Amino acid sequence: MTEARRSVLIVDDSPDGREMLAEYLTFRGFVVIEAVNGEEALAQARASHPAVVLMDLQMPGIGGWEATRLLKADPTTADIIVIAVTAHALTPDETIARRAGCDGFISKPYDISAVADALGEVLRRGRSGLVELDGLKLPPPAAGRPHTATAR
Repeated sequence: MTEARRSVLIVDDSPDGREMLAEYLTFRGFVVIEAVNGEEALAQARASHPAVVLMDLQMPGIGGWEATRLLKADPTTADIIVIAVTAHALTPDETIARRAGCDGFISKPYDISAVADALGEVLRRGRSGLVELDGLKLPPPAAGRPHTATAR
């Protein structure tokens, strides 16, 4: 898999959460880009065009919902898979995230290994291979193509 296809942009205003996830994903072989807010996420996405954005929804300035809307409205970034990440795991939040254009939803706290497994599957299969795994809520894979990642 090419480096561009294994790239993940982590957007989170919490340095601890962002750094922990970035270190683990790097260890697992992903190319990781980081952004601390929505403005930086937009710039990073346009400059590096990652395969996936893990977008925290609650951030100061341009929040995750608005940054996602802007990414999906821009033809140069609309194809990037955006997965919302939030500690507010309520159904209305997931609905709002989907309306904003998020392709998936992760509730905090999450199993970091399961997230890495699911990202590996998403990146290997592309948009048609999005999976649901251990709290990672994504559209199911195409018919006849079950996912192979495992949870805890």
